[in-house]
Amino acid sequence: MLQTPFGPLYVYKNKEQVKYNISELPLKPIEVSNYKVDARYMIEIDKSQIKSGDILTFIIDTNVISQYDGGDCLVEAMFESDDLYLAIGGYDISDHIGQQNFAYSFSVIKNGLEAKIIDLQYIDDFSVAIAWSDTNKEDYYTAVWFAADPYI
Repeated sequence: MLQTPFGPLYVYKNKEQVKYNISELPLKPIEVSNYKVDARYMIEIDKSQIKSGDILTFIIDTNVISQYDGGDCLVEAMFESDDLYLAIGGYDISDHIGQQNFAYSFSVIKNGLEAKIIDLQYIDDFSVAIAWSDTNKEDYYTAVWFAADPYI
């Protein structure tokens, strides 16, 4: 289980806790930039554990309420305190190899992200990214925003 500065990250499928894989990602999401975070991970769910109609939730056990952020297809749950900024990010997958087919849809909930699985045939893998940074760094917001993008 991943321990974040705000609390542990839990993943549920239809309100039942599930195991997930954690892999570290480079702290600089864009190599040619100065953006750097304190921690960055990929959270992966084994595709064989999910089916169409499932609801996956990624929840941090904290009293800090998440705020919505993102852009285009990116959906991020942002958590902020006086000295820390954290984001969990996922993509609404709606275009697979040029077709307009929906695989899953993300939304921000009180303490994390929720993904509704629509059509498993369009899902190659399922992952979200999580990153955090101290707020005393220059460009901490932008660094975390990019670092919580699972496709960077």
